[in-house]
Amino acid sequence: MSDSTMGSFGNFIGSIGSAVGFVDGSCPEHGAFNVLVRKGREWHCPRCLELMMAKESHELWLTERNKSLMDSATIPKKYIGQRFQAVTPEQKIVRGTVRTFRDFILGEPTWAALIMIGKTGTGKTLLACEFAQSLISSASKSVRYLTAKGMISEIQSSYGREGKSEEGELMRFAQYDVLILDEVDAIPARENSSLLLTEVVNRRYNDNKPVIVISNQPFDNLSKFVGDRVHSRLHENSFACDFDWSDFRRVGVQA
Repeated sequence: MSDSTMGSFGNFIGSIGSAVGFVDGSCPEHGAFNVLVRKGREWHCPRCLELMMAKESHELWLTERNKSLMDSATIPKKYIGQRFQAVTPEQKIVRGTVRTFRDFILGEPTWAALIMIGKTGTGKTLLACEFAQSLISSASKSVRYLTAKGMISEIQSSYGREGKSEEGELMRFAQYDVLILDEVDAIPARENSSLLLTEVVNRRYNDNKPVIVISNQPFDNLSKFVGDRVHSRLHENSFACDFDWSDFRRVGVQA
């Protein structure tokens, strides 16, 4: 290195030395520190800065995770950001039951079944999707919404496909923190549909993974559509919601 280069390097180091220096400071929470800071700049506790950066990093991770959870939840666009408006005493009871179910499953991992029963257009799917979004945004839980028929079709579509298997699909539906099965009374009455539904519910039951089932049929009649084994499991830690009011979509429609 030439003398001129050495001189320039020395000047650079010297300029750094004149711009920064060690400063003593004390943090009420973490105590005293000797910190290298720029001249004229305010002293900051290095531990507080470390915790702040860790918090910002965690919040960024949480935001990205929740976005990924929303993408995989397959909630219909119609219901994203929408709320179920509980106006009547019966509707408020239903909302209260959903809140109780939420507290129950968030307390500790356990099997539970939220049963939403009622006629078409009474808000069952709306409330289930609102609930799913709240679980993602406030608890970072993995949720999947789809019809029972859609789930069975996804499993059956794995047959004969490279890299896919029935077992892999069953495991996938068993691992979501909460699985929402809409139109559970409308599974196709062919091939192994009933067996696949039973297997998914049974695995979730054994792994303490709750489900939400939605149907237009009365709860006592569901065994005709889902089978005795599934119906029996739905009775354990069961939270029943009766959407016993008129079709919201028909309100205001002229005869």
